[in-house]
Amino acid sequence: MPLLLGHRGHSAKHLENSMEAFRAALDAGMDGFELDVQPTQDGVCMVLHDDELDRTSQGSGILRKMKSTELPKLKNGETVPRLSDVLELPAKLINVELKGEPGWQQALAAADAAEALDRVLFSSFEPSEVLQLWAECHEARCGFLWDNHEAQELTEEDLANLPETLFFHPPLKAVKARPDFWKPFAHRLAVWGMKSPREADGLGFEPAILITDGL
Repeated sequence: MPLLLGHRGHSAKHLENSMEAFRAALDAGMDGFELDVQPTQDGVCMVLHDDELDRTSQGSGILRKMKSTELPKLKNGETVPRLSDVLELPAKLINVELKGEPGWQQALAAADAAEALDRVLFSSFEPSEVLQLWAECHEARCGFLWDNHEAQELTEEDLANLPETLFFHPPLKAVKARPDFWKPFAHRLAVWGMKSPREADGLGFEPAILITDGL
């Protein structure tokens, strides 16, 4: 059976990237969750998807230009979570997506300090971030993220040239378009872009990880 991760927590029913959403994913029986991280001006690794705060918080501003103590509360009344706080939750696996400008050093340091490297899978749409983190710490599990257009254009040679220990994170739409292409890499796939895991039925194989909004 694939590991089931809640996309930004149990985001189908709770505010994304909040402690409430992460706890709800675990309470619903998911194995863990996916989240987004980026550092503040003072170098604290915070859990937030957007560069700007207004979509999910009660205030405005650009996270990277603010200190961690200056951030407004989220719309559900919580403070913006630190990655170190989230790593304390009893998840089997936490997919940490690195957002924006390089912040892999802070994310790696937080996971290492929490002794959680065996429960974390780092990923990024920026290949250089993945490779830099992995080069710094071969114990870290890392994966390459692609959007649908990028994933559709990948060739067997492209994937063969990537380190064999690294994961691949294509969207479900791209996997459904070329299941035979992705099947040999099933044990390295973390497939995203679905509202429920049932959308992945019929692929003809089981990916290692499914990242879903809900159950």
